Amino acid sequence: MKIKVYTLLMVMAYALTACHTTTSSTKPQVTVSIAPQKYFIQRLVGDQLDINIMIPKGAGHSTYSPAPSQFKQVAQSVAYFKMGQLSFEQTWEDKLAAINPKMKWVDLSKGITLIQGEHASHQHTDGSACGIGADPHIWNSPVEMKIVSANLALALIDLFPELKSTIDSNLIVFNKDLDVLDLRLQNLSAKKPGLHFMIFHPAYTYLARAYGFEQLTIELDGKTPTPSHLKRTIELARIKNVHTIFIQQEFDKKNAEVIANEIGAKTIQVNPLSENWLNELNAFITHLEKN
Repeated sequence: MKIKVYTLLMVMAYALTACHTTTSSTKPQVTVSIAPQKYFIQRLVGDQLDINIMIPKGAGHSTYSPAPSQFKQVAQSVAYFKMGQLSFEQTWEDKLAAINPKMKWVDLSKGITLIQGEHASHQHTDGSACGIGADPHIWNSPVEMKIVSANLALALIDLFPELKSTIDSNLIVFNKDLDVLDLRLQNLSAKKPGLHFMIFHPAYTYLARAYGFEQLTIELDGKTPTPSHLKRTIELARIKNVHTIFIQQEFDKKNAEVIANEIGAKTIQVNPLSENWLNELNAFITHLEKN
């Protein structure tokens, strides 16, 4: 009920301000959920579009609520490109669609074999595997990104047919970059079979599946770990001989640092939500290679 009232207020706020505000840009505008999607679109169309990002830097997709100004941006967008499985999208899609019924919705996860359950492909410290819904982090694996990029290219060509030749040629170049990442990870898998890594939040589940890695997580079903869970995690880290613990920028570092101090490991901050997607994934692979 609170969300319905909030949405109504946002629609009213937009209606009151829309007639008094004009946009200085003549470019078509599209909306995306997270910053990496802006990178993907720009790789295909350059600066031909204005791209509105809904989830700002430092915010989590599970809990973020749009600001009033963002509803106005949605109302001016010709399309919304959703990753497909983010909690934010599942919570807000109907409300955002109501603001702009003409806006086209594109699901970039179409055709991907989803991992059901947030913890389905990595190990809890108590040995269990549980979770609800599909893991949303499809953009962090080159294998899945080949499908995402194809979905994105088709949708962009449908929306902007005049950009087809640009999109087609840029897609070839982008896929070559994905092939380079894929080859590095294949070589790493062959060199280090059974490679495992520990991370606070399970952001690399699809990457782990694609290359036979094991992702060990500190977070428990999206919640802050309890003292007993931290104890089990420390024991697992010792058994697995973990030397590095990855922690995302939007999460509190304290629990990761507690484990790191106990086992003599170092913590490395990663940002799977970085707009500079290629550099970020290259850096993460480099960490795995050195791990």
